[in-house]
Amino acid sequence: MLDDLDYPDTIGALDLEQRLLFYEMLAHNLTVSVRGICSNEETCAEQKVEQLKWLNEIMHRVTSKIRTLRLNAHEWTESDSWDDIGHWVAQCPSLESEIEWAIRTTYAAINYEHDDN
Repeated sequence: MLDDLDYPDTIGALDLEQRLLFYEMLAHNLTVSVRGICSNEETCAEQKVEQLKWLNEIMHRVTSKIRTLRLNAHEWTESDSWDDIGHWVAQCPSLESEIEWAIRTTYAAINYEHDDN
């Protein structure tokens, strides 16, 4: 997943405000993925539930990461975040394309906003 994007280094290189924006936008894009999963008529109900279960775990970590960054509560590296994402995708490999889409779309938006300023 994301072989051409070194997530820990790439996201870790963002300043605090950019990382906060990245994770806020990622949380939003993951909700878009929920819509995609729910509306996919080619996926059976059991598979949808399985995908949503693991996507929820990723969303839980992303929203927790936002809070941790805002409060500077404790060290939570981008390597830790990437390991978490990888772990949950490994539980449901059919999620990989949705998660990859969300990360790529979010990072592209951050780059666009950064280049605009």
